[in-house]
Amino acid sequence: MIDPSLVPDIKFGHLVQAGVLIASAAGGILGAYLGLRGDIDTQRAEFRVAIAGHEARLVAAERLLDERHGEDRQFQTEMRAALERVARSLAEIKTELVQKQDRGK
Repeated sequence: MIDPSLVPDIKFGHLVQAGVLIASAAGGILGAYLGLRGDIDTQRAEFRVAIAGHEARLVAAERLLDERHGEDRQFQTEMRAALERVARSLAEIKTELVQKQDRGK
């Protein structure tokens, strides 16, 4: 069996191993950070494009809604005028009927 022995001596090989271990860990952390940072920047750009598309759709929908409100107001104005003409015509017809009835008596 192998019997490990721990000695308090630090040799150059131990320092090299510690340096390689620290450099590997730091490289992995730095690589992961830069990779995630790139992914976040890419997603941020994609979200900005998506938000711009949604904002454009909202502006178009608001414009259409304003146009429809304008058309509704115009239609209501025209219908009020038409109803007034119909009411006037009915009043004239009633007047004529009353006058005809009075002549007939």
